[in-house]
Amino acid sequence: MTEKLYDVNSHLKEFSATVLFCKDKKAVLDKTAFFPEGGGQTSDKGYIDGVKVLDVKEENGEIYHYLEADIETGKTVDCKLDWEERFDKMQNHSGEHIISGIVHSLFGYDNVGFHLSDREMTMDFNGMLTREDLKRVEQLANEIVWRGAKFNCYYPENLENLEYRSKLDLSENVRIVEIEDCDMCACCAPHVENAGEIGIIKILDFCKNKNGIRIWAVCGKRALLDYNNRYQNDLKISSLLCVPQTEIAKSVEKTLENIESLKYEIGGLKRRLIAEITNSFVSECKVSVLFQDGFDIKELQLLSDALHKKTGDMIAVFSGADSEYSFAICGESEKLDGWFKDFKSKLNVRGGGRNGMVQGTVLNTKDEILGVINELD
Repeated sequence: MTEKLYDVNSHLKEFSATVLFCKDKKAVLDKTAFFPEGGGQTSDKGYIDGVKVLDVKEENGEIYHYLEADIETGKTVDCKLDWEERFDKMQNHSGEHIISGIVHSLFGYDNVGFHLSDREMTMDFNGMLTREDLKRVEQLANEIVWRGAKFNCYYPENLENLEYRSKLDLSENVRIVEIEDCDMCACCAPHVENAGEIGIIKILDFCKNKNGIRIWAVCGKRALLDYNNRYQNDLKISSLLCVPQTEIAKSVEKTLENIESLKYEIGGLKRRLIAEITNSFVSECKVSVLFQDGFDIKELQLLSDALHKKTGDMIAVFSGADSEYSFAICGESEKLDGWFKDFKSKLNVRGGGRNGMVQGTVLNTKDEILGVINELD
């Protein structure tokens, strides 16, 4: 059985080992510092004798290293972890333990789901929390980071009378992760030596999940990258709005209010335009066609309906640009149904309707549309 070096030294970056077995790019070593996938966390990456380690899994008590190429059985090999990725996961997993421990102690909720990849970290709890609750949890979590609480990972000789959190009902080979004056939890993953290594814990978002809550969080370097990304976005928005970064939310609210006011004003102007077009419109054929810039589908429906009521003819109104027009066509139901079926068969049309009105989109040019309408008229 492979000796688990990561159990006793989470900060081991390089080591030597003997290859016990390797076939089909799948190797077993006599000892390893590569943490296998497990407990909601993806595996470590790195190199064995220069060969890239793609994944690590524990199967039936054996740890298998999945490689880009085979390595020689029996050989002593030099192994190197992708330390940046390992430390990033330790920062986040250790931060999760602090959050989960605080949630459990304050609210009595259990962590019933955990996922940590190289992109995100989520935690599921079997109870609801408010935004204010999470602000309190985040504050307390960072206070534990600031005082550098010690992490102690070990296999206890006796589990009796030992109170610890665990998602599974375990009875043997239980590895405990104890955080000084904070939490005690069963866990198989590598962790930081003290909470100060985490740097910072930031809860990003949350949502209802089944009968509880799902939380997104970032710790350490991920938190810094997240902050930098948000800072750059704030900087760009403040520049576009010509306001200080501290006032962008207020400025965006004001801008949205102005947009809504303009939408209302533009809507009134378009209704007046529809009335003017209707009053001046003269029908010259069985199917009258009108191309009108800047109209959405509802406005096209209003215009085609108004023109049909005035003339009694079938009215087809289009708005958009070549190869991407929206349309509304109004006419007597029996005539329109058959005509529209032919219209769709000759052009790239998506849409439909009933009761004398059809609408949708047509991905053809204006000339192609007019050609088909003239052919069907």
